[in-house]
Amino acid sequence: MGIFFFALLFFLDKVMYNNRGDNMDGIILIDKPKGFTSHDVVAKLRGILKTKKIGHSGTLDPEATGLLVVGVNKGTKIMKFINQDEKIYQATALVGKTTDTLDDDGTVLESKELKSIPDNIEEIITQFEGEYTFDIPLYSAVKYNGKKLYEYARAGKIPDMDLSKTVTVYAIKLLAPPRLINDCLYIDYEVHASKGLYVRALSKDIGKALGYPAYNYQLRRIKAGKFDVSNAQTLEELATNDAKFVSLSNALPFPKHCASEIEYNELKYGRKLTIDSTEDYLSIVNENDELLAVYQLETTNTYKATNVFLEGEIK
Repeated sequence: MGIFFFALLFFLDKVMYNNRGDNMDGIILIDKPKGFTSHDVVAKLRGILKTKKIGHSGTLDPEATGLLVVGVNKGTKIMKFINQDEKIYQATALVGKTTDTLDDDGTVLESKELKSIPDNIEEIITQFEGEYTFDIPLYSAVKYNGKKLYEYARAGKIPDMDLSKTVTVYAIKLLAPPRLINDCLYIDYEVHASKGLYVRALSKDIGKALGYPAYNYQLRRIKAGKFDVSNAQTLEELATNDAKFVSLSNALPFPKHCASEIEYNELKYGRKLTIDSTEDYLSIVNENDELLAVYQLETTNTYKATNVFLEGEIK
């Protein structure tokens, strides 16, 4: 009788927990630890939150730490809207060596000793502001003919493709005086850039501009769009504390439009709305700031539905 009773309690708790997890909708900010892939974080969260529908925006390399924006349930449907956000990283370039992976986890390919600290480092790094074109690292998840680049790299092959990519660097600055340790130069810097920057490539190119091989020694993402790592939770914190969700309406970067009852009756069927606005996208919410839909400008004052969420109703 006692064993049956406790088994029943365990079953009920599991069912309630799963229902509770499946009803979670929104964005969670995670402070990713070193050594975890972004996929590892999602797998851990599925176990912690007891729900399967989880996805992330903006992949971080295993060696990197910092902000990972994760969507849960309906939150996965807005990933496409926040995946275009600009990012801010704090990095350390190690100048004097380079590795095959362009990070500290790779095999050293080339070395060149430094005996003094160059006096033009600040001038060199500011030259990367503006349009910046670099080569995508071979050890990356970019696909070519159905295979990831790192699969080619591990096989010792270089795919016949254009590896160049251009992003916008809005700002770059030194975070501390450069340090000379064991004939290598360590440069701590912060970079604010558009989506798609590989900081490993940037650290390599900073070294190249100084006349030395280089790779990225440390990397931490501190901002992604409107989100800041200071508001993120670690996996350890989530294992023992409630998840702090950012609501769908607050996570989206679009202006909000509070729907009228007439508009609500139209949008719940995905019909077009006439709204006096020039914004490309609008978050349509109710009086409780619950997300009803995302609408996109089609023609003057005419908006079409891109996603309908109906978190709440019009009262």
